[in-house]
Amino acid sequence: MAHTGELGGAELALWTYLRHLPPHWRTAALLLAPGPLEAMLAELGIPVTVLPVVGRPSIPEAATLQRRLAGELRARAPDVILATGLKPATLCALPARAARVKLVWHKVDLTYDRHLTPTLSRLCRAVIPISAAVGESVPPARRLPAVPPPVRLPESFRVSPSRPPATLGSLGRLVPYKGHHHVIEAAGLLRGEFPEIRVTIAGGAAREAPDYPERLRETARALGLEDRVTFTGHVDRVEPVLEDLTMLVNATYRDEKGVGLEGLGASVIEAGWAGLPVVATRGGGIGEGLLDGVSGLLVPPGRPELLAGAVRRYLADPEAAGAAGEAGARHTRERFRPAEVSERLFGLLEEVAAGLR
Repeated sequence: MAHTGELGGAELALWTYLRHLPPHWRTAALLLAPGPLEAMLAELGIPVTVLPVVGRPSIPEAATLQRRLAGELRARAPDVILATGLKPATLCALPARAARVKLVWHKVDLTYDRHLTPTLSRLCRAVIPISAAVGESVPPARRLPAVPPPVRLPESFRVSPSRPPATLGSLGRLVPYKGHHHVIEAAGLLRGEFPEIRVTIAGGAAREAPDYPERLRETARALGLEDRVTFTGHVDRVEPVLEDLTMLVNATYRDEKGVGLEGLGASVIEAGWAGLPVVATRGGGIGEGLLDGVSGLLVPPGRPELLAGAVRRYLADPEAAGAAGEAGARHTRERFRPAEVSERLFGLLEEVAAGLR
């Protein structure tokens, strides 16, 4: 398996899948960057090799890395490779062919769908998308059934019935396309009606956006919310954060580089599992994890005023918010149970390895 070592939704999903690895499987992990995932996989008894790739490698660097990857694959001779994400799949495609190993791309987002996805898909034996939306750009001959990310929360976890009066939560790395600034702006628009309103932003700083945390603080100061916005940084356990929220607000949008739409939205699913109502921006696979008008509300991206309007509906009607949370808990347990989702993923990989796919 190939992946980065840093922690994000895809990394945590991979770790959760591997916690449900079938007992007859033997597996090893190949990471393209060091990070917390390395230790987490080692704790599961999975051998880990790290071949660091910093940023976008030059052509000579990529060629050297691919030779090393081909050597690793020949030495290990796996039946199948699962490459989680675009970068691992791109870097593994040619070495896998050279080593005559079947490569399965677990496609987790919609990045470069127009130009790269069709070509890269044909270099893989198969592609497993995490949602129907993520799979739309994959040629049908390579596309397998979608396997969504598993929820990593305990089966029994639900937020308590007594909720804070008006605390909005925004979860995700601190990069602009996650829309944390739009959540703060929406809270600013609602402060007059809900003077107790607060915002919790849970996510670690990102190397590619070093100035964004200060931008968020400046947005809060400009709106008079500097004492009402809490930055938790990266959290290993999301349960305490969810317990302190009235609702989750996911405000992702597509940036000028075309990045940002959620493949499915791990935080949306986790909030639903916990029994929280969700307000989110429309696009990507978000609508597959949230039932619009039932477990949450969808609004167009990049419109803080519309985000505020949807949040207002739940803050003004706690009964409707509670009903949405209950619907989310039912929906996510029907679709995203870790053991069941993992069984689907490993079943597809076994079929590929056996030549049935």
